[in-house]
Amino acid sequence: MKSNRSNSDWLHELKGAAGVQTQRQAHEDLANYLYVVAYNYLRLRQTDIAALDRFAEEEKAALAQDFVQETLEKLAADDFALLQNYRGDGRFLSWAASVVRNQAAQELRRSYWTRRIAGSVDGEEESPLPLLTLPDLTPASNPADSLEQRELASALQDCIEALPERSRLAFWWTVAEDIPAASVADHFETTANAIYLLVSRARRQLRECLQAREVTPFALAA
Repeated sequence: MKSNRSNSDWLHELKGAAGVQTQRQAHEDLANYLYVVAYNYLRLRQTDIAALDRFAEEEKAALAQDFVQETLEKLAADDFALLQNYRGDGRFLSWAASVVRNQAAQELRRSYWTRRIAGSVDGEEESPLPLLTLPDLTPASNPADSLEQRELASALQDCIEALPERSRLAFWWTVAEDIPAASVADHFETTANAIYLLVSRARRQLRECLQAREVTPFALAA
């Protein structure tokens, strides 16, 4: 990584003001730095998140790479609007490190990381996985329903259905149906760790799909 960048150099180069090649190198250097930050953060958090503690080193590495990708996408969104939050107090890299750690922390707070992993309780067999039937997300027809709400529901439905089958099933069963990752893993003949990775990547793919349809974060929150 280029070691003599100043804080202003980072901002200048990441935004592309110094040319495409310099911008590409700045993004690569930042990605490499943030990967180390994200990976070390996962190593730290594995002591209090049992599901993460079961991850092999290569699985933690893959998850760290996902967090880095998500962070870089956030930095680049809306013509690098997020960079305006950096006020020049302290090193830019320290600020960027806090962004990727926050990204990882937000993900690890989700229920599928902290819920029980076991596929059965007290020796009882787990109920079979339900058939995947996506609900109709379109609001009921009434004069109060806005066109924006209907368009958002349609976009969300389309983006879920566009996910690769394994990702779509893993995401829906684990997140929407609240089924333990181990039970979903048994269905796929894989590991719970692999399901966590599938769900994490499905969330990113959904976000990218919705952004491509120009669905704003404000609209999603509403």
